[in-house]
Amino acid sequence: MPITIAHLREQLTAYLDRFPESADEVQPLLDLDSEDGFDRATLPGHVTASAIVLDECGAVLLIHHRALDRWFQPGGHLEPGDESLPAAALREAVEETGLDPIGLELIERFPIHVDVHPIPANPRRGEGAHDHYDVRYLFRCTRGELRPRTEEVHAAEWRPAGDLDSAVLVERLRAY
Repeated sequence: MPITIAHLREQLTAYLDRFPESADEVQPLLDLDSEDGFDRATLPGHVTASAIVLDECGAVLLIHHRALDRWFQPGGHLEPGDESLPAAALREAVEETGLDPIGLELIERFPIHVDVHPIPANPRRGEGAHDHYDVRYLFRCTRGELRPRTEEVHAAEWRPAGDLDSAVLVERLRAY
């Protein structure tokens, strides 16, 4: 069954119960009223899912994004076959890093972070500038070798958590 608005709202409600200070960041997602918000063509923004993957030493898995030329956590657009936001985040992590999904354990079934960030126009794909409403889930890597998929990313590396793009997220990871 594809991801629904009801699933998104359930995830966000649980997130706000834990992190009520994030209400402003979450509001654009709560304003979505149809599954169109899961389609990458929807403007001014659409929902994406990311995996915050920690190893046993607390390092975080980052990928070097080809189009944006920056280091990010694995993640991206939702696909019609995704059954949940955590499943979409897992799929993206596997696609971009080559990790075996058996070695990736979802630590919490609700998001650890939600971030709304701008994406520049991509004329090559015919996409205008827009926002990503990124719902981020925490995973632990228990085993597996990184084999970045070069059609997706330039590289994948274990890096210090401080290399993430959000000080709030870095602070939340200290509990793990």
